[in-house]
Amino acid sequence: MKSFPLLSGIFLVSLALRVLAITLPLNLDEVPWMSRGSDFFREILDGDFHKTYNRHHPGVTNMWLIGSSMFLNCRLDRLLPNWLDLDPDISLRECLKTNFFPINSFIAPRLLQAVITSACMVAIYLLTKRLLGRTIALGAISLLLLEPFFLAYQRFITPDALQTNFEVLALLMLLLYLRRDGNRLWLFGSGVFMGLATASKIPALFALPSIGVWIILIELGYWQSSFPRRGWLRQLVDLSLWSATIAVVILVIWPILWVEPIETLDKLYQGLLAESQRGFFFFLGQITDSPGLLFYPLVLAYRLSPIVQLGLLACLSTLLIPKLRRRLSKAPELIALVLIPVCMIGVLSLIDSKIDRYIIPLMPVLAILAAVGWREIWTWIKPRWEGLGWRWLEVKLLSRKLRPGIKMAITLALAQLFILLPHYPYYLTYYNPLLGGIKVAQHLFMVGQGEGLDQAAQWFNQSYNERQVSEVTVASGYQKAFYPYFQGKTLDLGTRSLKLTEAGVPFWTQANHVVIYFNQFQRQLPDPKILAYFRTQKPLHTVRIKGLDYVQVYPGAVPLAEDLANIKFPRDISFGNKVRLLGYDLNQAEISSNQQLSITFYWEFLAPLPSDAKIRRGLRDGEGKLWEDSISASVLDGYLPIAQISPGTILRDVHQIAHAPELPLGKYSLEVGWNSPSLGQALEARDGVSKLPGIQAVIGEVEVVD
Repeated sequence: MKSFPLLSGIFLVSLALRVLAITLPLNLDEVPWMSRGSDFFREILDGDFHKTYNRHHPGVTNMWLIGSSMFLNCRLDRLLPNWLDLDPDISLRECLKTNFFPINSFIAPRLLQAVITSACMVAIYLLTKRLLGRTIALGAISLLLLEPFFLAYQRFITPDALQTNFEVLALLMLLLYLRRDGNRLWLFGSGVFMGLATASKIPALFALPSIGVWIILIELGYWQSSFPRRGWLRQLVDLSLWSATIAVVILVIWPILWVEPIETLDKLYQGLLAESQRGFFFFLGQITDSPGLLFYPLVLAYRLSPIVQLGLLACLSTLLIPKLRRRLSKAPELIALVLIPVCMIGVLSLIDSKIDRYIIPLMPVLAILAAVGWREIWTWIKPRWEGLGWRWLEVKLLSRKLRPGIKMAITLALAQLFILLPHYPYYLTYYNPLLGGIKVAQHLFMVGQGEGLDQAAQWFNQSYNERQVSEVTVASGYQKAFYPYFQGKTLDLGTRSLKLTEAGVPFWTQANHVVIYFNQFQRQLPDPKILAYFRTQKPLHTVRIKGLDYVQVYPGAVPLAEDLANIKFPRDISFGNKVRLLGYDLNQAEISSNQQLSITFYWEFLAPLPSDAKIRRGLRDGEGKLWEDSISASVLDGYLPIAQISPGTILRDVHQIAHAPELPLGKYSLEVGWNSPSLGQALEARDGVSKLPGIQAVIGEVEVVD
């Protein structure tokens, strides 16, 4: 019972870190898992076990957690009608079938996961204490609880959190079994947790090579001081029992294996094969399908806190230097722990698909090793600290009654807290400040997993009243992660390719605004041409976090009534009674000889136009010479075919007018017109009263300056 306050403290601190700002932010992978978890639970309720395969990860524990939480959400909505704002007549199965989730629906699964992962933090402490002692366990849990990158993914309801926690518990239990005080209860417990970890994500099995090395080194007699030789046959039997336990656990919790075991294994294999070769990565400033062997060393350099890194360096130095290693009472246990990240990074590095979050399962082990390093540092510093006469500072900050291990843990926690707090609640924005932080990392790694989308949605919600915002349509590449926060309508811009309507038209051409995320610019997704179209425009709003423009909001193709009322240069010019120019905006009235002119036209389409109709733009000098843009332009850069535009449609159309480099300095008339090769002529221009001279309408003036 003496440990109860400490264990309760670990649990409550862990829980608080996961519950504070519980709806911020949404990770891009969370929303798909909400759908998978809801579908999974619905199919179980219906008895359709053959439909409980949703993903090759396979995320079974995650789907149980999310599915049961969504079941609770659906029940809560009956008691609290404003909880999810669902139709009161909707059935339970219809509730579980939704593909769009209001932000409140994320509270229950995140809260349940927070409880489970916090319990796992307590278990990690207890197992580490049994394996390496109280001081190391305290130091490790202090580092781990407040490690920014680890905490970020502990808060997200993706499979990474459960895989990581279950896997480290399994490995620690297995080490305890292999030690002299081993009991087969540890072996079966390890198998249960490894089964849960594997059912969460198959890469949990990447720890198997390290386990194989453990057995070999034990049986060769290298670790006899801690791990007795049991004989190869006994080890084989134990590993068979362990593997069988893993298989039984997966079989019990995954219903599809009850009805389609062979087919499911084939699906898993095919899915994992496709995942390992998916491409679309950004690394070292370029787009690549395979980041290479340097990726994970750089991820460890930028994602681990300097406190953990310094501890790891001290630990490895102690293990590698014989004189220092001889002081360690549990060197075999530490070497066994070192082998886990070494082997797992080795396996991960052989796969083309590389993402920074794949190192999350290593972090509890790295925290334990870092705590060992800090114990050595603490032992070395303490007498020198007192020799410098600074003991008064220790007395002021830390009570003399505290044990040295607790003092070290508190010091490490305070140092970690100093690093963590500036990133609240967007912990994924953390990159090692000693290596330039996010300012440098943005040129090395794909940055952004949903941070800032909530702020962009909030900007919309605050910019319009409740009635107006409900009529606003926004296109976003990460529509499902944006939608829960936004009170209006959303369309899918697309991530790897532009999303099209049934008529083959991109959804964004029907939106009032377009939201583009930073990593879309990095990876040039969904399409380089569409990114170039928007990048030349000035964003209406930018969400800036830690000095980086995470989210940019641009005007869309469909202007709102207030947009039309605020056109900078209103006009009323029709072309052949088929299309009317309502006005235009200029980025600037003066351009230098090496600049392009950006102009936004507001067109109202009055009647069907020939499919080959194009817009002609040009500048006319004082002598009457027309310096015409060499390329006739399409509406919306060709993304919306003329034949798809219905009469009565009003569009915001942005153009970049390139002019000849020999264009003289001076003032020019800005002219625009429409022509159609199939008609054999340009459409005549008229203002609201009479026909204008010529086919090109003069709409304004631009000056070319030096």
